[in-house]
Amino acid sequence: MSHSILNGKSIVFAGGGTGGHLLPGMAVAAELVSRGGCQISFVGTNRSIEQQIIARSGYQHIDLPTYPLKAMFRNPFRFIVNHSRAYWKGRSFLRETKPALVIGLGGMASVPVILEASRLRLPIVLLEQNIVCGKANHFLLGRADVICSSFPGTIWNSTQVDAGQKPRVIVTGNPVRTEIRKLAESATDTTSSSEDDEFVILVLGGSQGAVSVNSAVIDMLKLSQDQLHETIRIVHQAGEKDFSRVEKVYAGLVDVIPGLKVTVQPFFDDLSDWYARANLVISRAGATTLAELACAGCPTILIPYPGSVNEHQLLNAQYFEQSGAAVVVEQSPDPQQTASLLKEAFFKLRFDEEQRNQMATSMRQLAFPEAARQVTDEIIALIRG
Repeated sequence: MSHSILNGKSIVFAGGGTGGHLLPGMAVAAELVSRGGCQISFVGTNRSIEQQIIARSGYQHIDLPTYPLKAMFRNPFRFIVNHSRAYWKGRSFLRETKPALVIGLGGMASVPVILEASRLRLPIVLLEQNIVCGKANHFLLGRADVICSSFPGTIWNSTQVDAGQKPRVIVTGNPVRTEIRKLAESATDTTSSSEDDEFVILVLGGSQGAVSVNSAVIDMLKLSQDQLHETIRIVHQAGEKDFSRVEKVYAGLVDVIPGLKVTVQPFFDDLSDWYARANLVISRAGATTLAELACAGCPTILIPYPGSVNEHQLLNAQYFEQSGAAVVVEQSPDPQQTASLLKEAFFKLRFDEEQRNQMATSMRQLAFPEAARQVTDEIIALIRG
């Protein structure tokens, strides 16, 4: 349904740097465009993954010279200079664009834009993807009119929010793209082997890849090569930095493990087909990936990133494990230990189709396929005033 209130309006999305921040924003942007003739802009970073994701959409993209918060103490001068430049560039863009509303996606690039939007008294919506509020969003909580939370029981660490004061918090779930939402609508069973008897394992290390996850899966296969007697297809998103190494190692493994088939890419533009075909997923525990896996109903082994801020990936993973949707393998400082634990979890699930089916059902119960629509409803309500 078209909303005339959106026609001609400018909507700015602020933040990014990773697929986990950007993809929910892209889902909301697509829903906004489908409802009216609004103009969409993304203000974020110059990271290649961000440019790659936004380039496919055709939306305007402005990159800011931000510097990671964790690097502040290593080079405080550069941190201050970059963020000062980012603030003035973001300020200039908002004054030029005159948006009807600004949406914060998380990440340091959101901070200067949301601060200026608040100064201009523009309506502000924050999307919080993780079960524990991120640092950028935590800093900006008091500036927002509405926070759209992905998890019931999100940990805000804010007396203001916990007391039910401004901003208003609603649980919408994490917005997913239309092609992912359709997986929730179809809800087909993919936990048993496909017609050609391939057992499909989808490996995801996040939009930037994860060297530790890549190595854990490869080492698991090496440990298991004498026990793999059926056709297994590995579909592996390896990340740009580690792609060449992973591709080369797999080429050697295919020669020594009968029945092993491999599809490896730095990044998959559209994972929906592989979600639909996957019998089992091995993944990091980023919130956006989890939202997509829930819609697809994929039984999953989660290897949370141990260096995530506030241990948010571990907390995300534990939430899914406690719901019966996933098995958590915590990454060990010893790579061989991680591979051994992963092997144990894999073989337990590989030959227990009933448990995989139960996990798939539990995954779907955690899905919020209508999240993008709910967030868009909130945006329209704020613009209407």
